[in-house]
Amino acid sequence: MLRPYDLLENVLIDIEKGIRAGITVYILAKRYSLSLRHLQRIFKTALKQTLTDYIRSRKLATSLNDLFKTDLKLSYIALDYGFGSEQTYIRAFKREYGITPGHLRKSCYISDKISSLRYCLRKINIVEANILNVIYNDYLEAYSLDYR
Repeated sequence: MLRPYDLLENVLIDIEKGIRAGITVYILAKRYSLSLRHLQRIFKTALKQTLTDYIRSRKLATSLNDLFKTDLKLSYIALDYGFGSEQTYIRAFKREYGITPGHLRKSCYISDKISSLRYCLRKINIVEANILNVIYNDYLEAYSLDYR
């Protein structure tokens, strides 16, 4: 039998490995030959969060990567992370983050566009500064040649 610390470490590793594979508290309890209640009690005592909430939270956090870096539909992301439907995913997401995944995706898209625009403007300012520097240097050369 594993010590509680080792058990929790293994459970956390299994959760991370199984986020997309549909890991559940039932699978974990069976894997470690523990009753569901006992595993949940150990987890809650150590981490101050229910095992079910932790798994849901990790699935949502991991789904952020797909949300921001792909154009996958929410329904595909929801099913990929083991949520029964798009609506279940949206409700869980809103409960966790206070915003729907669609709104978050749009706001980050706009934010990325603004960041890109700011980056381009900085580049333009650098180019303008370089041009002004060249003009200024040319002026200084011309000015200094007149007085030699």
